[in-house]
Amino acid sequence: MSKLMDIVEGHLNEIIGKHKDLSERRLSICLECPIMKETAVGPLCDSDKWIDKDNNSSEEYFQGATKGCGCRLSAKTALKSSRCIVGKW
Repeated sequence: MSKLMDIVEGHLNEIIGKHKDLSERRLSICLECPIMKETAVGPLCDSDKWIDKDNNSSEEYFQGATKGCGCRLSAKTALKSSRCIVGKW
């Protein structure tokens, strides 16, 4: 599936409540993440920050780090095929 279609499906799933239990479990993990950013549209995976698999984070790149994806987390967590950028879910 294309990235655009994934985005549309994630938002649609969020609106209709599809995969709600899965989304709630995933979102609870995201809300504890050091690169989660609260915004007016809800929590985002902050694309201005970096994180590694050990939960170390920074505003600058460091060895082994992955940049935040920038996704709106309530939609991303509702997409069954979606994955956390560092494998938390």
